[in-house]
Amino acid sequence: MKKIASLLLAALFLLLPVSPAYAFPGDSQALPFEDVKDQDWFREAVGYVYAQDLFSGVSSKRFDPNGIMTRAMFVTVLVNLSGADTSSYDGQHFADVEPGQWYAKNIEFAALHSIVSGSGQFRFRPNDGITREDMATLLRRFAQATGNDISPAPFPSHFSDSDQVSAYAQEAVSWAVDKGLIKGTSSTTLSPKSTLTRAQAAQVFYNARNVFLSTEILTGPTELPEPDTIERMVCNMTLEEKVGQLFLPRYPAANPEAITQRLAPAGYTLYAKDFQGKTRDQVQDMAKSLQSVSKVPLFIAVDEEGGTVVRVSSNPNLADKPFQSPQSIYKSQGEEGIVADTEEKSALLLDLGINLNLAPVCDISINPNDYIYSRSLGVPGEEAASVIAAMVKAMGRSGISSTLKHFPGYGNNQNTHTGISVDERPYEQFVSEDFLPFAAGIQAGAPSVLVSHNIVTAMDPDRPASLSPAVHQVLREELGFQGAILTDDLSMDAIKLYTGGQSPAVAAFLAGNDLLLTSNWEADYQALLAAAQSGKVHVEDIEASVRRILTWKETKGLLS
Repeated sequence: MKKIASLLLAALFLLLPVSPAYAFPGDSQALPFEDVKDQDWFREAVGYVYAQDLFSGVSSKRFDPNGIMTRAMFVTVLVNLSGADTSSYDGQHFADVEPGQWYAKNIEFAALHSIVSGSGQFRFRPNDGITREDMATLLRRFAQATGNDISPAPFPSHFSDSDQVSAYAQEAVSWAVDKGLIKGTSSTTLSPKSTLTRAQAAQVFYNARNVFLSTEILTGPTELPEPDTIERMVCNMTLEEKVGQLFLPRYPAANPEAITQRLAPAGYTLYAKDFQGKTRDQVQDMAKSLQSVSKVPLFIAVDEEGGTVVRVSSNPNLADKPFQSPQSIYKSQGEEGIVADTEEKSALLLDLGINLNLAPVCDISINPNDYIYSRSLGVPGEEAASVIAAMVKAMGRSGISSTLKHFPGYGNNQNTHTGISVDERPYEQFVSEDFLPFAAGIQAGAPSVLVSHNIVTAMDPDRPASLSPAVHQVLREELGFQGAILTDDLSMDAIKLYTGGQSPAVAAFLAGNDLLLTSNWEADYQALLAAAQSGKVHVEDIEASVRRILTWKETKGLLS
């Protein structure tokens, strides 16, 4: 049988009075542990679990009675108690249980026999200390699997903290207290969420010898889903790596490979200066070099809209001439011309190693005096919707990712690169005009939507759209978008002026963005990481965004 170990410390735990001495072989010298003395309250229990080969010490001479009893250890003792052969249990139901670990087969056996269910999202947390309520839950499930009595018992409401017992554990805690497996940590407190020491766990199993009259697992194994590639990746990332995946920063001017390895971004946004003077081979080598040092394949992104925004094709080494604006192509060649232009553009970018084009522009403008007009299609919403859908489908067929921008629609607003812009149009105008191209692009399969920095008073009069939970709620709930939401560059003056120069990264993430574009990457990364470490930003929310980003990468073939 495997012997289990621990190196941490536990909270106090009041156990049942010591039962009559268990007659394990030999005298006081039968226990080899120097840290278990004859007078210790747990000596009888340690002697029992050692003699029964349930678990041993952390070394040949140390039992480590005050060390934490981990979840993996506790499950292993249950399996040892059952006498089950787990050698053939090679599955991997939990993403955080690595194959080959001493506890892996035992945990898989316990999962398939309905003794453990994990903590959600395919997590078991094997190295966490087991709590009193989790212990009670596992013991009761073991009792059920072995055919022992699991009759309902009255809830121990006489404890002052009984309301702290989680809903899932109430029946099990009631049973464990009734069976005499546990008492309170005092006469008035139950402490359901405190953890056990190894000595306390030994006493619990000593107490359980009168409860588990049979120990053979009687229930057959069940079929359980196993975590997919995305879940395994998320589970095996450090917090720092998860935060890194929330950024699509400006390509760094110096040491990009080293920075990539250190901060692990989702990818980079490249600008015209990053292509200036470079040949096709040099651009390809730049992209390959970045990908080669990244643990997770990168998005290499550009704004190659055509017309006034041509980061790549403005370089004559890379294209015969800059791409025309979608507006001019549509006016002269219609939707068919737009599709042909989109396919040509996508092919060029992909050949260079660029896999994300931050396009198409979905903004509605029919007034040549509007800032966004030259970048828009210059037609009403319903007509633009059809063209945007065709562009998104063409990009999808080509294998390049698209981004619908700038939600919720730029309209006649000023340039947010240079100042704060306030959009006072009524919400009805967005519904009848501005939302139409976005809805069509989403329906056509666009994997991402980029949110503007305009303050849209009809949705949120106080915050830029990129920092507004209300605007993101509209995108998720009203338009039904399930993909990745991106900010516009958080280093634009509209955001700098709004935040007074403070990092907007935390506000942007809490608003509902999955991916943050920024030119002030390191400061924004550190701000978001600190918020995650302090609990201001929940790790579960970070992981949800990372799943969206990785799922997007997987659908584009980047993870294969």
